[in-house]
Amino acid sequence: METEKKKKSDFSAISINRIVARRYREFSKKISKSHTLTLELMMDFFEGAKISPKNKYLMNQMGFEHRLSKRLDYLEELLRNWEKNSSIPKIHDMLKKVFDFAEQEERNSRKDLELQQKMYDHSLKRDKVTQYDNYMLKEKWKAERKKVLQFFEQIKKEKPRFGKPYYKLEIKESELESLKQALKEKRKKFKSLI
Repeated sequence: METEKKKKSDFSAISINRIVARRYREFSKKISKSHTLTLELMMDFFEGAKISPKNKYLMNQMGFEHRLSKRLDYLEELLRNWEKNSSIPKIHDMLKKVFDFAEQEERNSRKDLELQQKMYDHSLKRDKVTQYDNYMLKEKWKAERKKVLQFFEQIKKEKPRFGKPYYKLEIKESELESLKQALKEKRKKFKSLI
C-alpha cells in the first residue's frame, strides 16, 4: 500500500518536446491507463529483451517479423475462406465416393474369385468335370485367346529398302518379362497336374 501511495505522490517533471509528448500520450492511451505505467512497461520490455532502441537493424527486423506475421495471418484467412467457399470439399467428397465404390468392387471381385476357387477345388476332389468347370475352362480359353490376339496386334510388318521384309514386335521390356513369368507359372501348374 505504501509503495502505491509513494508512486502516486512522488512525481517528477521531465521536459519533452511538444510533438513527442503528444505522440507519447496517444501511444500511452493504447498501452495502459497512466503515462508512468506505460513508460515502466516500455523500459521493462527493452531491459528484459536486452534490446537497444538505437539498434536500427534489430528494430527493422522486429518490424519485418510483425508485418510478416500479419501477412501470414491474412493468407491463412484467405485460404480458410477459399476452402469454405470453393468446390474443393465437393471434389473431395466425389473422389471419396469413387474410391469407396472401387474398394467395394474390389471386395466383391475377391469374393467372386474365392467362390470360384472353392467350386473349382470342390470339383477337383470329385474327379468329375462339372458344368461349372466346363464354363471356367471356356472363360480361361477366351481370356487367353484375347491376350494372344492383342499380342499379334503389336506385330508390325517392316519393309526395308534392301533385303527381305520382316515382322517387328513392339512391346515394352516389362511386358515381355511379365509374359515370360506368367508362361513359366502356367507351365509349372500344368506339370504339377500331370
